[in-house]
Amino acid sequence: MLGIALNTAFVFVELFYGFRANSVSLIADAVHNAADVFGLCLIWFSYFMAERQAPHKFTYGYKNATIFAAFINVIVIFVAVGNLIWASISKFYNQQPVISHTMIIVATVGVIINGLTALLFMRDRHKDINILGIYLNMTLDAAVSFGVVIAGLYIMQYGLIWLDPTMGLVIAVTILYSSWGLFKESINLIFQAVPSSINLHEIKLDLSKFAAVISYHDLHVWPLSTTETALSVHVVVKAQDFRPTLVHELSNFFRDKYNIIHATIQIEIFADADACRLEC
Repeated sequence: MLGIALNTAFVFVELFYGFRANSVSLIADAVHNAADVFGLCLIWFSYFMAERQAPHKFTYGYKNATIFAAFINVIVIFVAVGNLIWASISKFYNQQPVISHTMIIVATVGVIINGLTALLFMRDRHKDINILGIYLNMTLDAAVSFGVVIAGLYIMQYGLIWLDPTMGLVIAVTILYSSWGLFKESINLIFQAVPSSINLHEIKLDLSKFAAVISYHDLHVWPLSTTETALSVHVVVKAQDFRPTLVHELSNFFRDKYNIIHATIQIEIFADADACRLEC
């Protein structure tokens, strides 16, 4: 909540002084910050929904709300980038004086606020794609704001007005580049691809080496949310090797090694081990 409050207040300040200073780079930075604030609010709401008690027909609850939040957040960023590119190109053909000292002061405040917000999310950035996205965006915002400071100094010193729309384009392209990976990952999650944090080939190798397991089939791994993964598999064992604790052993293994909390394992007893081939 602290990150949302800080950045919401700064968005309004940066927009106000961006228009007052006639600086498209300040406005571009403010739009990027606004997209981040929207993303923060959306992600907070998705976590709230994920923890709510869902109707009975939603057997997994609202956990995948976090997946759709990641996707919508990236789409909002792409729309903002399109507007930034248009505004920057337009200003190349209609260059007007820029109040450079305002650019420098406001952007310096942006470096501080965005840097502090990034630090708030740094520790948990590897636990969730949404948190990683926030961390990367805030780190990028701090770097971009620093770039605006540099541009403002050059404009003030040398009168290079074209640096302002140029910086706006640089910001837009940088945002687009940094968001592309998150966009691809959110698409993969929506279509229930194996999460990037899970090595499917390694799971297959582990299954093939697990004591008593001679074969497996119908192995599926998919995301329930941006933080939770599910697995289902049919495991074939010899009749003489079957033990009642096998399902529990496999579930614990997947949980401890791969952080797969929801594992559905069906044991099949096979009398003729030689007729069963390992699926890889």
